[in-house]
Amino acid sequence: MGRTLFAFCLLATLALPASAPALRLHGEVRRSVTKSVIAEGEIELRLPGHEDRFVSRTAPLREDGSYELLLPFADLPERPGDLTLTALSPGFVPQELPLAFPEGTGVPEEWRTDFTLSASTLDGILDIFSCCVLSWSVLTVMLPAFLLGAAITAFVPSQYVLRYLGPSAPKPLAYGAAITSGMVLSLCSCNVVPLFISIWAGGAGIGPAFAFLYAGPAINLVAISFTCRVIGLGIGIYRVVSVALISLAVGLVMARVFGERQDHQPSAAKLGLMHFGPSGRVTATLLGLLLYLLVVGSLEVGLVWSLALFLPGVAGLVLLAVFGLGREHCLEWGRETWSLLKKVIPILIPAVLIIGFATQHVPLTATRWLSGSNGFSRNLAAAVFGALMYFPILTEVAFVKAMLKVMGMGIGPGIALLLTAPGLSLPGMVIVGRDIGWKRLIVYVGCIVLLASMTGWFFGSEWGQYICNCML
Repeated sequence: MGRTLFAFCLLATLALPASAPALRLHGEVRRSVTKSVIAEGEIELRLPGHEDRFVSRTAPLREDGSYELLLPFADLPERPGDLTLTALSPGFVPQELPLAFPEGTGVPEEWRTDFTLSASTLDGILDIFSCCVLSWSVLTVMLPAFLLGAAITAFVPSQYVLRYLGPSAPKPLAYGAAITSGMVLSLCSCNVVPLFISIWAGGAGIGPAFAFLYAGPAINLVAISFTCRVIGLGIGIYRVVSVALISLAVGLVMARVFGERQDHQPSAAKLGLMHFGPSGRVTATLLGLLLYLLVVGSLEVGLVWSLALFLPGVAGLVLLAVFGLGREHCLEWGRETWSLLKKVIPILIPAVLIIGFATQHVPLTATRWLSGSNGFSRNLAAAVFGALMYFPILTEVAFVKAMLKVMGMGIGPGIALLLTAPGLSLPGMVIVGRDIGWKRLIVYVGCIVLLASMTGWFFGSEWGQYICNCML
């Protein structure tokens, strides 16, 4: 019986067809400016001019930007060297490369071809639809921002906000806290809104509040290091100093024009909340956990590390909510979170969708008017463009790099764009304007645009022409 079974298995194995030898084509696709991988699109293998004799093959791009395509040797045309590989991805110019096999060596078993694609539309660089608002990272970035803002509103007595950011607080302390907070919080202009609304409702002084509103998204450790690495060390350092000075100047101007205090003061109920809220230790732990989740959620460290860092914070937050806050305080926290969501989301998502669809259809060449001279008018135009567009965190660096290297933008307008793009956006303006009033908003935006233009103009006249790191 055993011999019969063995013979049957041997015959079945011999009857199976052997896998035909094939040419393995592989490689990866990256962006031409930032060198980051492109995960959407496909690779096409074809024989140009002879589509009737060779059926084209395609392979999708993987999440890491790589691809693999197998072509049986039996399907190769008479002249394999005439085959071409084409990389296709939305928002990028297609790139077609021949399979230039070395002469006299025959066809190898595998062949590697890497691609670097140039953006054909603004979406190819900005990548707006991968931002925290319209992707799964909303759970790791934007939600902690809303929860943190709501927790500040619900549990932090206004006395504490007034102590550090209020109109009576020492100016070095108030402005220093507002500006340096951006060094820790890796926020874009959409994520800073709930935090600004919470400290504004808590009675923060006009100057420090607006300094925080600009500095929060405009300066952080991630953006600083990315700017230094991608564009240049000198420009990165100048950006940090410029954001700090502009934040301080804008805060002082707003306080001078509209006064140190807001038109409304926190209610008595709010001032007395410290007697009815959770203990100071529970509140401090809650804010610390939310701040930890906000910082960790914004890091790009891969799925495994993200889960390893994020899940313990979530577990601690759940335990604290159950055993530290209690039902009544959790309900209060939920009501404040819902209130912030109703203020921000109905405006933010439609505005981002509109801008995102626009960038998919606007060619990169349409921004050529930003290139050329370093005159003040060009710097002003770049600053206004950055203020009206929506740039998810770090995308302003990639966009400015492309404009400097590909489109020939002057270094001054590039700096002006770096100073307004992360700190301002049309959706953020609309949301904030409803809380602070349109007069304050106009003065605030006007100050930033003007100061960014002057800063870029000065830097451009002193620095000269931009030279890419790869050319040094």
